[in-house]
Amino acid sequence: MTDAGAWSRRVRIELPVDVDVRWTLRYLVVRTVDALERIDGDTYLRSVRDHASGAHLLLQLQHDAAGHALIARTRPALPAAAIIAMVRRSFDLSTDLAAFRVVALRDALLKPLLQARPFLRLPQLLDPFEGVIRAVLGQQVSVVGASTMTDRLVRAFGAPLPAVHDEAQLFGFPSPAVLAAAGADTLRTIGLTNAKAATLHGVSHAIATGAIDLDALRGAPTEQAEATLVALPGIGPWTAHYVRMRALGDRDAFPAADLGVLKAMTIAGVHKRDIMARAESWRPWRAYATLHLWESLGTRE
Repeated sequence: MTDAGAWSRRVRIELPVDVDVRWTLRYLVVRTVDALERIDGDTYLRSVRDHASGAHLLLQLQHDAAGHALIARTRPALPAAAIIAMVRRSFDLSTDLAAFRVVALRDALLKPLLQARPFLRLPQLLDPFEGVIRAVLGQQVSVVGASTMTDRLVRAFGAPLPAVHDEAQLFGFPSPAVLAAAGADTLRTIGLTNAKAATLHGVSHAIATGAIDLDALRGAPTEQAEATLVALPGIGPWTAHYVRMRALGDRDAFPAADLGVLKAMTIAGVHKRDIMARAESWRPWRAYATLHLWESLGTRE
């Protein structure tokens, strides 16, 4: 990597025709963690972890609406291929949704949802550890509440990234080793409940010591990924499915007990006991079905 103040050259990433970047940015705005990211109009600035080196860096994206492209750069500079891979994964640009559309258009419940919002994609968190921690912090609280608690955690335990001129001060998401070393008592000082502090510490310790390899779960069979995640302390099915959706790229994750899913299915006339059976025909695209169910409520769960 180069000097901390050096940006890479700008890389242009052409967008598939069936991508609505402005919707994705609105989705991200709802979940903004000020210590990690800034969204200003069509510009997105984000602290990310470089998978190859483990170092934190800044990723800046600008939406070229007229040219239907994203313009990206990083600081410190990464090779163009690495930048493109980050952006394509973060904005879910590589998924061919044609097969999902076939499934949805044959389904009486999903068809009107797809027709109302045909270009939804599933934004991904690039660091699966961040995904697990944010999912734990989101247990039984609002999206805003989860973002607020995540912001506190990052400011307390994350490392500040170099800022230049009027750029926002952002932080790297704390590593498993840092949170494991902090201990549950220290984690509670940011306002966590005893249970969540214990869960964060236990999860961080398991990952820091190599008891679980989150990166190895990407692309793993659905049942294997879920079994590995729920074996972690304080991780239940909802959290496991959310992590699979947002951080592991699992297209078939389905948090059936999620309040938003329950509400949307109830509105559609599906009884709680019938939800899993009703969703069987959506395989292997249940994560995208979930996204459409959430959006049908006018919320972003």
